[in-house]
Amino acid sequence: MDFNKFKELYQKKEVQHFQHQVTSKPLVSVLVQAYNHEFYIKQCLDAILAQKTNFDFEILLGEDVSTDKTREICLEYAQNYPKKIRLFLHHPANKIRVMDVVTGNFNAFYNLYKARGKYIAFCEGDDYWTDPLKLQKQVDFLEIKSDFALSYHRFEEKFEQSSKKIEQLSLEQPKQDLNKNELSALIYHPLFSTVCFRNYLKDLPEEVMQVINVDSFLLSMLGTFGKAKFQSEISASVYRRHPRGIWTRKNREIQLLTKILLFKNLVSYYKDKSLTRNFQSNLKNTRKMLLVLYLKSGMPIKAVRLIPKLL
Repeated sequence: MDFNKFKELYQKKEVQHFQHQVTSKPLVSVLVQAYNHEFYIKQCLDAILAQKTNFDFEILLGEDVSTDKTREICLEYAQNYPKKIRLFLHHPANKIRVMDVVTGNFNAFYNLYKARGKYIAFCEGDDYWTDPLKLQKQVDFLEIKSDFALSYHRFEEKFEQSSKKIEQLSLEQPKQDLNKNELSALIYHPLFSTVCFRNYLKDLPEEVMQVINVDSFLLSMLGTFGKAKFQSEISASVYRRHPRGIWTRKNREIQLLTKILLFKNLVSYYKDKSLTRNFQSNLKNTRKMLLVLYLKSGMPIKAVRLIPKLL
């Protein structure tokens, strides 16, 4: 769907655009989604503003009706950096619910649709980059390697108020170039805040709107366009793990259910038979894992309801 169709389906209230003086033809659009990031958003934005490039870039900052001082901070930055920041102030009526959970999907997709750059980079409002040449290095590579859809780099996890329970969720990261199949089939999964990709995703399918693992869906789509380059020369960005983070709050059942929803929607989206079979297999295996969890956790009713979907 294009932007007009997206707004027709999901925008209940007009998004407020803060006044800016950003160039109309940036080479890179950096997309930042902010929600209840009062203690982190300044570090995120400062690191992006510190990027040293020989090209123009824009920062699309979506503030998603935070309950803390995040919106106030975003307004301050938009006022101080009118030539860099395009601030979008969202309304709670536009939030998209998935699995009965209020998500930031509308905010993220609105940013993506409004991006004007040839290349796109993401950074969540509670993460931050450490290499001031990150964008320059990624764009330099992509400008000369047209068969690569994206590049990515290392990241480090920063645990705040950490506990053993949270630390067990530590992410694995690939550290090599990925071919189209490895990326599109989600065999390997670069962290989205390390990625810089070509702006191929101008039309988005309905299926991606209805998942929680949006980054996984988008990475799979990008893999159909080209390969992924791992740039070891870029300093690791920081992926923050804290009690407010979405994945640190989810128990094992919810994690598996979100994966099941992702694979179901990817099966629905793809027409390519090999990718469809891949995600059908992933779907079946994840349902088996959920069945085992239900049996071990003493939830026989849920287990019985799941069995027909495995047959």
